[in-house]
Amino acid sequence: MLPAMVLGFFLFTSSPPWTTTHVYSRQGWFVSVQHDRFSGKTACRITTDKVVLNRDTLLFKMGTDALTADAHFRVDNGPVKSVREVLALDEARGFFPDRGWIEDPSENRVAIPLSYAHHADTVWIRANSQTDPRGFKVRGLDYVLKSAAELGCPVRAT
Repeated sequence: MLPAMVLGFFLFTSSPPWTTTHVYSRQGWFVSVQHDRFSGKTACRITTDKVVLNRDTLLFKMGTDALTADAHFRVDNGPVKSVREVLALDEARGFFPDRGWIEDPSENRVAIPLSYAHHADTVWIRANSQTDPRGFKVRGLDYVLKSAAELGCPVRAT
């Protein structure tokens, strides 16, 4: 009887999951930290409701009607730049290896290298000359990156 109870205990007790995920909120940003016990790797996702950090590129979700192939942006009160200007930087870092969807207006997203948003409060994006600019709050991003690095995320703290 005792061997059956021991065997039953091991069969029916749950072991800790191989992958655990914790979500933290930091100054309007969400940091999702996923740790894989099997590989020992940690993966993280840093987002707001309209901005996603993918590696070292910020992806801004425009509206469903936005045509972003000719989008322009400015950081805080800085100079206006075309997303085509920074596309070469994104490609050089391997983000768009085949010139990706940045030129496909059906995706409705604008990609800007993270380096442009350091110490910024707002990134303004105008999808095209017929639309009004939209402001995306990025305030606190430097703090979030530092916090994420302290949580074990493979990101560079500033």
